[in-house]
Amino acid sequence: MNRTPDCPDLIVFDADDTLWESAIFFERAEEDFLLLLKTLGLGVPEARQLVHRRDIERLTLTGYGVRPYIGTLISVLHELCPETPDWAESCMQEIGDSLLSHPVILLPGVPSALEWTASMGIRMIVYTMGEHSHQTDKFRRSGLSRFVEDFVVVGSKTACEMSRLLEDRGVPPQRCLVVGNSPRSDVNPALEVGAWAVLCARERLWQAEVAELTDPARVHHIETLDELPALLGGFYGATRPI
Repeated sequence: MNRTPDCPDLIVFDADDTLWESAIFFERAEEDFLLLLKTLGLGVPEARQLVHRRDIERLTLTGYGVRPYIGTLISVLHELCPETPDWAESCMQEIGDSLLSHPVILLPGVPSALEWTASMGIRMIVYTMGEHSHQTDKFRRSGLSRFVEDFVVVGSKTACEMSRLLEDRGVPPQRCLVVGNSPRSDVNPALEVGAWAVLCARERLWQAEVAELTDPARVHHIETLDELPALLGGFYGATRPI
C-alpha cells in the first residue's frame, strides 16, 4: 500500500505510558512502600512528600530508571528507620523485584496503530530513556519489534539527543513526527529541533515531566493511539513545509 503524501517520513514513539503502562506500577510500588513504613510506625503523608522530593533531587545524579527509583525508596527507608529490621529489608527487596519485572501491558490502540502505520510504509522508531537493560527487556516482551526499525535508549531526552537521532537516520526534522505522553521529555525536545508532535496525554504524569508546551500550534492532542491513523492523513495540513 502506498502511503498518503501527508504522512511523515519517520514517526518516533515514546515507550513508557505511550506504548505500554508504566506509571501505574511505580505508583503501586510507592503504595507498597508507604504501607511498609506505616507498619514500621512512620508517618505516611510526610514519607510520601519525602519520597517525591528525593526522587526529583536524585535525577541529576542517577538519571532516569527503575533501579535509581528503588534506590531512592531504600534511602528514604534507612533515613526514616536507621535500624531497619531484616523482615522490612526483605520486603523492600520484593517491592523492587516486582517493579523490575512488572508485566508489559500495551495501551489501547497500540497494536492496531503500529500495524497500520507499518502497512503504510512509514518508518518507525521507539525512543525512550532510562536503564538500557530494563527498557530493552520491556521492549522485547512487548512484541512490537516486528513493526519498528529500531529501539533507542538514552539517559535523558533532550533537543540535542533528538537532533542526533534524526541526523543519524537522515530525516529532516520537519519530516518527523514525535508521539509521546510527556510535554517535557517527548514534545518540547521535538518542537525545539523543528519536528512535529502528538501529545497522547495520560491521567498519570510524573511531576518531573510537567511543562508548558513551547509551540502549541505544532502539537496535536489525542487520547489513545487508535486515533493516530486518522490523524496522519491530514496532520500537517496547509502549513506543512515543502
